[in-house]
Amino acid sequence: MTNTKRKQQLMEELAGLDNLIRGSLVHTMRKCGKKNCVCATGGKGHPVCLLSTSTVKARNKMTYVSKENEEKVSAGVAAYRRVWEIIEELSSLNVASLKKSKSTRGASSK
Repeated sequence: MTNTKRKQQLMEELAGLDNLIRGSLVHTMRKCGKKNCVCATGGKGHPVCLLSTSTVKARNKMTYVSKENEEKVSAGVAAYRRVWEIIEELSSLNVASLKKSKSTRGASSK
């Protein structure tokens, strides 16, 4: 497959990605705060899913993800990662094209 065809495929895939979410899903245990709950009397807690996101100047933010939204958020995180994979591959293809055109130019001038 040529670089041009591969770049076209990647750009089409990129255009189809949406619901991007930057971050990571974290599965952990938390105590609910109810005095009569098992978790308050030495239990491990209740399973909870959180979205961990970071910013340049702030601490990591943890956002609760309900069971209903967990699959959607997971897909959004995966889509975000795929975008960066595509960007890296496109960059590599562009550098390869640059090197190829540079070597072709040098050969024709000799």
